[in-house]
Parts: sequence; structure tokens; C-alpha cells
Amino acid sequence: MGKADVLIGTVVSDNQTPTFEVVRVKLKAGVDVKPGELIRIPLSARPENSLIGRVRSAYESNPNEQTEAVAVRDTLAIRPNYPREEDSTIIYRQVEADLIEELAGDEIFAPQSLPKSGSDVYAADEEIIVRALGLADKKSAGLLIGDRVGTANFEVMLKRESIQRHFFICGTTGSGKSYSMGVLTEELVRHGIPTVFIDTQDEYAPTVQHFGGKVVVPGEDFSIRISSLTDKELVGLIPSATELQANIISAAFLELQDELQSGRRTKFVLDDLLDRINQVGPMLTNKQDSIQLANRRTSFLRRANIFGEGTSRANWPKLMSPCLAIRCKHLVSTRLQMVATALLRELQDLRLRDYIPPYAVVIDEAHLFVPEGSDSACKQIIREGVRIGRHHGICMFLLTQSPVDIDKRTIRQCNTRLVFALEPDQLDAIRGVKADASDEMLRALPKMPRGTCLLSGTYESVKHSVLVHIRERVTPEGGKAPDIFKKWKAKR
Repeated sequence: MGKADVLIGTVVSDNQTPTFEVVRVKLKAGVDVKPGELIRIPLSARPENSLIGRVRSAYESNPNEQTEAVAVRDTLAIRPNYPREEDSTIIYRQVEADLIEELAGDEIFAPQSLPKSGSDVYAADEEIIVRALGLADKKSAGLLIGDRVGTANFEVMLKRESIQRHFFICGTTGSGKSYSMGVLTEELVRHGIPTVFIDTQDEYAPTVQHFGGKVVVPGEDFSIRISSLTDKELVGLIPSATELQANIISAAFLELQDELQSGRRTKFVLDDLLDRINQVGPMLTNKQDSIQLANRRTSFLRRANIFGEGTSRANWPKLMSPCLAIRCKHLVSTRLQMVATALLRELQDLRLRDYIPPYAVVIDEAHLFVPEGSDSACKQIIREGVRIGRHHGICMFLLTQSPVDIDKRTIRQCNTRLVFALEPDQLDAIRGVKADASDEMLRALPKMPRGTCLLSGTYESVKHSVLVHIRERVTPEGGKAPDIFKKWKAKR
């Protein structure tokens, strides 16, 4: 008997259900379901058509275990003595499910038929789940990320097109977000998508090295020309610049950019900018100290070690393929911002000019780069990436353990979301991007086994939110916490 033929219950009627949106099901004795599990209800008028529901909640009715009955047994020291669920006429378990799709042959659409009370209810099989969620049905056309939906064991594959619509992954430390990114990396490499990691914790170096990719240090193994930035990004990287100093720096930079665009020069670097500040400054102010401070504060960018002669556009494809980790673990916040801004602007510019192939960028600790309620040097370029990226083959993966601190406008444009266990205040922060996930599903997340996430998105990526168990990865993990007790013992 196939999974689709496993009878799990019966549609029941009360003064509230069934409706076009909600159905309640009395489970058969001994049958278990999990939150988010999909069920199938054949339509009696058209048995070949079905309604698909998603389990929201459940409860058990057992009058023998009501408080008064338990109190009597405890007082009289009587052991329970009543029939089991399968032999009882008063003990039962009932499930409430949201109706999410209606299947009619090859068509699938929002529910338009009213489920009939007394109808049999079955566990949805793999084919039904794939159709209802809009997943890929072939490994060659999908990203293999999971091995289970609810109690249904099968290969869970997102459509490849979801890469271009960006990913948002969040969860507390140790919940599985970095592990799942490793799984996604395996799929990106399998499909030939170069992947660049802004690696703040050395999480991804082992994975990159496994695939023969490079792990590089900014300023040592590569550099970026300062001309890759915009004037606003440049000024945003310069600490404590006054409005006048910012105007001098911006005017000098734009002058050089104009010469570059018109062909009057082939490049410019930081030293060229410093020289031009001294030339432009007297035309904007007679305050020599302001000109000197503008120059001195701009020279602060030398400390980032990222700005130099630049990496040639011919070398970038080789540097990125099959994957590349930018080692940023020991960078302080200001230098981290400089590296991320320069790198992302350089890659986007190269991609828009078709000098490099489509690529993916992975940004861990994303709340540091696109904070909620405040600006950062690289906020604009990341926003541009998620807004226009899908039209140009730029794919963004944003990871954070603190969604309450990340810019909501940015994550709303990430159309595929993997949400792992979160604290209650963090759960509140993602309610605007939870898609059609129920509150019950969100509350259940912290109790789910490690590696289980709420997969959600927009209708183009994942039609409905479900709980998915991430498959086992084949690449090595990085960034594991040290065993401090073992180290402490070794020191004694």
C-alpha cells in the first residue's frame, strides 16, 4: 500500500467547520501527525480531485483523564482501568488543518470546493507534497536541501530558480543555519554557480577547500581599486568627516570618476584621490585645516589593506570558481564594512558589465551589514543586490542569529527563507516575512530537532510554509566551538 493510500482519519463537522479554509479531522487510533504535515482529502463528487491541508494543531479528548477523574484515582490509589483509544467510544484525537491547495488533474489552485463531512483523509505522498509546495521533482532541476517533510521521507528539492530570488536564513547559535548553508553550497557548486563567502567566523573555509576553492585574506591575496565605490560609499567609510570635509572628498572622487568614464585616465587609486583632494579643496573652501583633515581622514582607508591596484577583471572568474572564502574573522567592524562594501560593489559592477559569470554571495552575521534602523557603509550595495540581482544573475544569501537587528526591507526581498529555532523576541521580528506559516508552527520551532527548519517563501519559490529536516551534508563543517573543558583540563 502506497503512502497516499494510508488512511489517517475522517473529516468531522461542528458549528465552525468544515469551511473553505479550515477542516477538522478525527484521527484513526494509533495514527500520529506532526505540525505542518500535509494531508489529502479526496472530493466525493470528483474522486480524482483532492483538497490539500496542512496540520495546524491537534488535541486529545479523554474524559477518563479529566482533573476530577485523576483526583479520585489518586485519592483512592486506584490504577487507571479503561479501554485503549482503539477500543473506546469516547477517547479520540482531533486535528485542525488549513486548506492550502486544490488539485484537479494537472491543475492546482486555491481551494474552491467545500470538504464533505465524513470524507476519508489520507497522508499526502511525495508527489502530492511536491506539487502542493511547488518543489522541483528532478535533482537535475533542483537544489536538494532536505530529506523529510513532517513524517514523509523523501528528497526535498527547491527549484533552481529560487537561487536568483535570494535566501534568508536565521536561527540561534547551534540550530543549524550554517550547516544548512553548507548543504546549499554543495548544491550551488553542483550547478556550477560560483559562490563567494564573506566569512566572519571561518565557518566556510573547510567547505571551500573541499571543493578546491581559495581562501583569501583581503589586502594580502587580492585588492580592489577605490574607483569601484560610489561617492556616498566612499564618504560612508571615512570616520568623523564633517559635512565640508565630506563635500571636498566627494568632489575630488567624482572628478576622478568623470575622467575615468570619459577615457581621460584608465584607473585611479587611493594616492590619486589624496592628491586630488589637495587640488579640489581650495576651490571649495579657504580653510586649509579642513582640506588637510579631509586628506588625513581619507588616508585612513590605507589601514583596511583592501584598496590597492586592484584585481584584474580577467582574474576574478578564476578566483571565484568554484567558490571563494574571504577570511574576515579578525577584522574589526570598520574594516569589515570596508571590505564588504568594496568587494560587493566591485563584483556587482563586473557582473553588470558581463566580465564575470552569474554568482552567489553569502553574508554571515548579516545584521552587522544591513542593520535595522541605522545606516552602514555597505547597506546600499546589499539592498541593490537583493533588489536588482535576480535580473543580472547576482544571488544573495543572508544569514543571522538576530533577525530583530536586521533591516526588514532587505529580508522581505529574500524570497526563500529557512527559519531555525529562535528566541520568542526574535520570532516576533520575522512575523512580517513568515509567509503563510501559522503561529503554531512558529511556536513549535524551538522544540523541533536540531536541523529542522521552517521553509517558507513567496508563491514563486515555496508556495506554502512547511517544516523540513535538512539533509546530511558531505562537506566538512567549520567554525565549531572549542571544547573549553577539554582545553582547561589539558592546561592543569
